[in-house]
Amino acid sequence: MKEKIEKEDTDWLNDVKKSRDITQEILRFGVSQKQIKGIINLLALELEDREMMLAINRAVTQEEVEERPKILHPGENQ
Repeated sequence: MKEKIEKEDTDWLNDVKKSRDITQEILRFGVSQKQIKGIINLLALELEDREMMLAINRAVTQEEVEERPKILHPGENQ
């Protein structure tokens, strides 16, 4: 017996397919890992959910911040 697929499920599946298609198109450009992080960060800036945007930004930039050596300036308090 075939079950009827609900409209919500169909909409969700179409949204997932569209997202995958967009991702594949970006990857066809031959982007580097650094560029992928930049794209993720730029897309996060478009989110309406500010907390989610900040969380994604922290996750994407966290690695970069940890890799940079700290620069100490003469006379600066620690």
